[in-house]
Amino acid sequence: MRSVVKRSVIGLSPLDNARSDETSGLPIFAPATHGMLRIDCQIADDTIVTATPLLGSMHRGAEKLFESRDYRQVIGLANRHEWLSAFSGEVGVAQLVETALGIEVPEAAQWLRTFLLEFNRVTSHLAFLAGFTWQNDELTNHIRASREQWVNHYQLYTGSRMHPMLTRIGGLTHSPQSSWLDEVTHLCFDTAQIILETNWDALLTPFAGIGILTKSEALDQAISGPVARASGYAIDARETASGVKYHELESFAVVLQTGGDVRSRILQLVDEVTVSLAMISEMIQPCQMRLAEDVNVLLPKVVRVPEGTYEHSIETPLGIASWFLVSRNDKLPYRLKLRPASLHTVLALSTVLQNSKRSDFEAIISSMPFISGDADR
Repeated sequence: MRSVVKRSVIGLSPLDNARSDETSGLPIFAPATHGMLRIDCQIADDTIVTATPLLGSMHRGAEKLFESRDYRQVIGLANRHEWLSAFSGEVGVAQLVETALGIEVPEAAQWLRTFLLEFNRVTSHLAFLAGFTWQNDELTNHIRASREQWVNHYQLYTGSRMHPMLTRIGGLTHSPQSSWLDEVTHLCFDTAQIILETNWDALLTPFAGIGILTKSEALDQAISGPVARASGYAIDARETASGVKYHELESFAVVLQTGGDVRSRILQLVDEVTVSLAMISEMIQPCQMRLAEDVNVLLPKVVRVPEGTYEHSIETPLGIASWFLVSRNDKLPYRLKLRPASLHTVLALSTVLQNSKRSDFEAIISSMPFISGDADR
């Protein structure tokens, strides 16, 4: 018997118009909003025999939109990808163009970009941790409240909860105030307290051995980000990134889990939040010291990239996002393609769901962080 299943991106409550399939008991969702994902499951004796992700309920055509905007305007579209970490999309495109033009980004902007990339990693990971199928409502509420504090503070600097529009080719629009950076210390402390006071092992023991993605499968399926690292695959583009300051941070570390199951993936998110909090705390002083410095460079009225092909990758909270540009020395990109981190995570759902119990469906999905609209670009 077959059923079509559609889940929310982070495992939250189903849509109001959802109904249950009479044969499988799993919810069926009508394609009501953008970026939805359906998973066609074949089930036998309460075991998922096959699971096929069905992308494309609404193709957003983002890459064609890139090619009808100039390079400054592309940044405003690029931050519509990986919604929970829009800043990484801005920086990815900016670094692509900066490398092509040989622009050296000011030191202060490099520190602030690194700071904000990790800031977004915290807000993104907390969203997926809050969306996991915890049986402890108090923990869920604490995580959500903590993330809300981070997002509200982010808005005080950027003016937006989701789309910061801070990045410019050659740097940033402006620096934050000193008091804004000081307040981040309290955010780090409050979130670290939740992490330290929670017995994650006890909460996640029931999910051990469920939804396994092995290291070899992660390699074969080009998985990156926390999902890959939870399978023991030590891939992290921050280790070799230029134009950012990870190599100067003592607290930067690539943490790994090895189980490749639901438990390992959630623990991976927790560990990465812990490391990001340490990096953010370490970066506050260097950022404070450079608040009076320039954070951008003077650009010509029209930005043109020399004819040729260019590639750039950036480590986002969900994995490696890669950009490919073909330029004909025009003010518009001739071709600009994005390989989002979410795409391969979505495709890997077939592997992690196969031979799993129907009752584990929600836990497995919510342990695989992805943005469906990012994949359906």
